[in-house]
Formats: sequence, structure tokens, C-alpha cells
Amino acid sequence: MAFYHGSPIGGLTHLKPFLSNHQKPYIYFASNPLVALLYAVKPLPKPFGYYPYGFDKNGNVVYSEHWENAFFDIYKGKTGYLYECDELENYENPTGINCAYTSEIPVKVDRVTEITDIYDYYMEQKEKGLFYIKTLQEISEKELKFGENYLMEMISTYDLHNNSEHPMSVFIREHFPNVWERE
Repeated sequence: MAFYHGSPIGGLTHLKPFLSNHQKPYIYFASNPLVALLYAVKPLPKPFGYYPYGFDKNGNVVYSEHWENAFFDIYKGKTGYLYECDELENYENPTGINCAYTSEIPVKVDRVTEITDIYDYYMEQKEKGLFYIKTLQEISEKELKFGENYLMEMISTYDLHNNSEHPMSVFIREHFPNVWERE
């Protein structure tokens, strides 16, 4: 099985673990290259993330736009690198995402593909039926509520109302003003 890692950084021959959101040094991989490539763009600094995707009944990636043109806003014009590794030792899945894996040891890169415009690349995948963008109108109330709860938790945990210039504060105010006002 091939393992993929998306990064905004090119020219890597080995991938190295870094402190992750799971409080351990990991390298994240996906068995699905379209999932890995989503992470080649960092819409927010760590420890924050914004990757609202899931899968359809056929296992294809579905990105949920929580505001109009969100996918375009985040990915258009961005370059990313899709690293491919043939071998992982002692990998695990602490995230619970069905195609996600981690490694705690450096991994040799076997191949890399530069994607010069990630948005355009995904639109090609959409034409092939491998990727879908779910518009705000298509998102269920349950999914919207889940996202809002996550944002409210971030506001509370990181005291973002008292740090209005923090990138996560700016992100929430800009894209989710109703959540920002609610807290």
C-alpha cells in the first residue's frame, strides 16, 4: 500500500516527525492521495486546523464548504507537494479517520508530485467523479452544529475573545461571525 503526505514544502527526501495535535511527534499519512493533499495547505497555524471533509458511500472525498466558495478561498493558487512512501514501519491510526496513519520515525520519500494549483487539481478530480464539494445549502444541521461546537470550543479553550488578533480569532470572525458573537 502507498502512503501519501501533503506538504507546502518541496524538495524533501525524508519526512520527519513533528509535534502534532495529538501531543506526540508524528508524520501524518493517508492511503488516499486526495486526503493527503488537502493538508498541503495550512489555513491556520498549529495547533488549529480547518479540514471539513468526509467521504461518500464510494469512499470519495467530500469537502464541506461552511461558507460560500470556501474551497476556492483556501486552495486556489496554492502550490503543494504530494509525497509518496512505499514503506512505513510501526504505523498506527490515532485519529480514527479511515485512511489516516501516523509514523513516529523518519520515513524515506519514494516519489513526489508538485501540484502547482491545488484548487485546479481538485477540479480535475471532481470532473473524474473522485471529489465533491458540498455547498453550504447541502450541509446538514447536524454537521453545521458539529463545526460550530468545535469553533466555540476553540474560542473558550484558547480565550480567543481576549486575543482578537490571533489567526484563529480572525478566521472565526471573518467566516463564522454568528459563532463569534454567540460565545
